[in-house]
Amino acid sequence: MMRSKSDELYLRMRADILTLKLAPDAPLRLPAMAQRYDVGVTPIRECLNRLSTEKLVVIEHNKGFRVAGISLDELFDLEHSRSAIEGSLFQRSVLRGDDAWEARVIGAYHQLSKTPAMSVTGSPEDIALWNRRHKAFHDALIGAADAPWMQHFQRQLTDQLGRYQLFIQSGLRDLFESHPDNAPRIADIYAQAMALDPHDALYDIAVTRGADRARPAFEQHVNLTIRAFQHLGTLLPSGAPVATTLQTRNYEARP
Repeated sequence: MMRSKSDELYLRMRADILTLKLAPDAPLRLPAMAQRYDVGVTPIRECLNRLSTEKLVVIEHNKGFRVAGISLDELFDLEHSRSAIEGSLFQRSVLRGDDAWEARVIGAYHQLSKTPAMSVTGSPEDIALWNRRHKAFHDALIGAADAPWMQHFQRQLTDQLGRYQLFIQSGLRDLFESHPDNAPRIADIYAQAMALDPHDALYDIAVTRGADRARPAFEQHVNLTIRAFQHLGTLLPSGAPVATTLQTRNYEARP
């Protein structure tokens, strides 16, 4: 089925927000956006209204549109929402999955295990490869859930969290170069959070069909990420955008 021009414009703008080509909190002035995308003001306004329903664009009274900002509170809200929804989907997949599902999980895990470890100083290509294969592994884990609405919400959360990941990766890379004193510790914490090891338990639960362990293990997996972000926030110098994001408040990981 061919996409309409409106849908194509919406997808372009959405992708530009998710990949930070349109930066968090950036104003989205209609004439400038119309020039950027070589379309009229009306389709731009329609797409921005559509993106606002996904919380990717904010409409401000008497100010117009801007890209949704980034904050520690929202990051952890997204992570906890992901834990609840994706953890449930994972458990359903373990209960319902057949041999073909298990084979997809094994294949996705194998691909992830062959991917260069995530590093603050990794090349954009290596980071993109890790992100792509990491997403493929998580998609495989929940692929047998057969819960379309929950999977729809999970995809929205994944997209939102992907924007945060890119923002944090970019910010940490800049700080790694500009603040060498803390660089080794920053690199170590980030590498541990993004390593293959935390995914081993999820893989084991999938292939051994340990459904009773699925949700607790997934929550522990998410909490590892939350604690890593909190720890990074204590090491980063004040003032940098990524530091401001990770130092907003002390949001507790759930036990």
